[in-house]
Parts: sequence; structure tokens; C-alpha cells
Amino acid sequence: MTGTTRLRPESALERLAELGEVRDPTAYALDGMSPTIALAVGAPQVVAEALALCAAAELVVVPWGGGGQMGLGNLPLRYDVALDLRGVADIVHYEPDDLTIAVQAGRDLQSLAATLAAHGQMLPVDAAAPERITVGGLVATGLGCPRRFGHGSLRDLIIGITVALPDGTLARGGGIVVKNVSGYDMMRLHFGALGSLGVIVQANFKVLPAPEAQRTLALGFPSASAAVEAALALRRSQLAPTALVVLGPETAQSLEIEEHGWVLAARCEGPSAAVERQTERLRATAGSAARSAIVLEHEATIAFWRALQGRLDASPLADRLRVRVGELPSHLGELAERVVSAFGSSLRELVLDVGSGLAYATLAGTGAELRAAWQRLSELGRHATLLAAPPDVKAGCDVFGRHPDGVAVMRRLKETFDPERILNRGRFLAQL
Repeated sequence: MTGTTRLRPESALERLAELGEVRDPTAYALDGMSPTIALAVGAPQVVAEALALCAAAELVVVPWGGGGQMGLGNLPLRYDVALDLRGVADIVHYEPDDLTIAVQAGRDLQSLAATLAAHGQMLPVDAAAPERITVGGLVATGLGCPRRFGHGSLRDLIIGITVALPDGTLARGGGIVVKNVSGYDMMRLHFGALGSLGVIVQANFKVLPAPEAQRTLALGFPSASAAVEAALALRRSQLAPTALVVLGPETAQSLEIEEHGWVLAARCEGPSAAVERQTERLRATAGSAARSAIVLEHEATIAFWRALQGRLDASPLADRLRVRVGELPSHLGELAERVVSAFGSSLRELVLDVGSGLAYATLAGTGAELRAAWQRLSELGRHATLLAAPPDVKAGCDVFGRHPDGVAVMRRLKETFDPERILNRGRFLAQL
């Protein structure tokens, strides 16, 4: 359905109900709001048709996957339709010999990882609850994990994308061949755009060989600055760990690391013998000032980094806030000391991703305390994002922090792709 024909909302809702399975709207509550209708669909073409109906009736849509990252986003300005894409979940094309896969957006990471693992391959993405994170949600939020230090950003592994637009069409960019660069801008346009320009229905990836072995070296230090300095030494070395993080004492204890101070965790991946040698060299390089050292073997390493991701994600929070602050890796130790000094006992988690230059702080408190904390944290570092918080904390602010210079361009893109503003209205940067 295309064109400018207008529909009454009641007529559009009736026709929407014919396109898929109507679900309980209260299961799709978002920041205290529930939609008029929740619709589960089963094909990309149906997604496009549903969007066209919504555009014709000016019904505002929020795309849904597993709900695991729905804490990210400003308060919705309106919310009429929840569009559940978990039924759009086929493996469209998979060539293990070519290290490429095309997968629909509703596929969850747990299922995708199992398919890839059967062929000794992987996407280098960790999730605390992989069954609740879908491919579409992963691309739409653009949230990464510490492994990008060693494997690169997920954005760099996307080689093709298909998006449903409010005019009822399916737009495609890129392809399934790694060297195909057609549609390069389109893939980056939708990565991290929170579904505000179109609903992602398929993504094509370059996948990687899964490592034969993994180990994590955890070194204990008496202070944040000492741990960060050791991490920087590893970052500058030729030893190539795939992830480098520093954990605050509370976070280390919650992850069952037997150390009462700050912990540097370095991940090693590769052939068994190489991983064993690398672990020893990492310890020799960074461990001279450490007061303790623990090595996690393969399965423990996987479990550790998966659990850690639960301290970094955007899962909704009812009584806390989580903020991500971007800063130069060399300044993360100083930033950590400022956060600890400012928030003291209200600080529940603090993780410094030294590989990527990101700090993640999770705080508890009353609504007023959390609003004040976000204000202070948003002024730290080079940029800050409120990953999750109660609705009353989000009210009146932009969770994406200071606006970049390109906001005017983004507004024009929104006007071009979604002139009726039916997609995630108000939830993206600058309430787009």
C-alpha cells in the first residue's frame, strides 16, 4: 500500500488485525505506556504493509524483538502499535564456506549462535540473555560489547540490509558478497538509528571462525588508576587480547571474582597453545603491580563475559539508571575516580571498557537522585548515553546526551524516510 490515501484509525486497526496475530498489549508496555494493539507478524512484506496502514492512519509504531534492549530511547511521544518481529526469523541464506549469512531480524542470538557453531563459526557478540536479543534489535540499537576491541564493531561485519519503510516498500542495500560495497551508506544509516527511519527486517553478515580456545586473565589491583594503567600497557602491546575491561570492586564481586579491589580482565581467543602462551605473556606484561591473578578457562570465560554484558546492556530498569560515558582510554582511570567520589554508596556497578574507551555506571536512588546523577554523568567525558532508567528520570531530558553537529541532517533524513513520524516517535536522538 503506497500513496497518500488516508484511513480512519479504527479502519486501520481492523485491517492490521488481519495481517498477523494480535497479542496482549500490556506485554509490550514501554516506559509506562501500552499500545492500542500489539501485532505479531511473520514476513518482511507483511511488516511493510503494516507500516503503510499505520502511515495512512497516522498510527505510531514501536518495533519489538525480544525486548532485551528496550530500556534505550527517550520517552515515546505516542504509542499506538507494537509490531512484534519475532516471527520474521528465517535464515535466508548461509554459505559457511564463504563465511556469510543472511538472517531475518526476528532471529534471536541464541538460535543464530547455535546455527553458526554447528559450522565452527560465530558473530563476536555477547549477550546476557541471548534468547531475548534479536538480530534486528542488535542492529537498531547499535550497542556493542567489549569484544569489538579484538574483532571490530558489528557494524563492520554487516554486508547487507533490508528495511521496511512507511510507504509500504522494502529497501535493500549491500548484498551477501563480502566485497559488495553497494548500499554502504544505507547500512550505516540504519545501524544504531533505533528503527526511527525504517524497520530492519533482514541483515547480512560476514561471520568469523569460532576460536578453538578462550581464556580470561583477571588481575586484582588496589585502585582504578593502577588497573587502567595495566590495561593500557596491554592495549599498547602486540599481544592482541580481544577484550580489555576494568571492573569496580562491587562488579567484580557480583561476577564472583575472588578479589576485593579493582579487577582487570583480559580475554584471549585462538588456538589452544597460542591462548595459553598469550595468557602468560599478558600476565608478565601487566601483572607486576597486581596483587592477585586468576585464570578462567574456556567455559568459565564464556560465562563470565556473558554475565558481564548484563552490566552493560540496555535492558529496562525500574529503580536504577545505567549510563554509558565515552572517554579516551587513557582518561578512564581519572573518570572512574570522579564517579566513585561523586556517587559513593549509590554506585552499584562500574565497568571500564578500556579497549573501546567506554565507562558504564549503574546507580540506585530515588527519582530525584537519579535525575541529578544523570545530569552530572552527562557532563562527563566526550559523550554520554542514558541506556536505561525509570520513566520519571527520562522525562524532560534527551537520553542520548549532547547533540552532535549533524542533528539537522538527521532531521531531514527523518522527514524523507518517515514524513508522518510513525516510527518510534520521539524515542531517538533529539526526540526524532
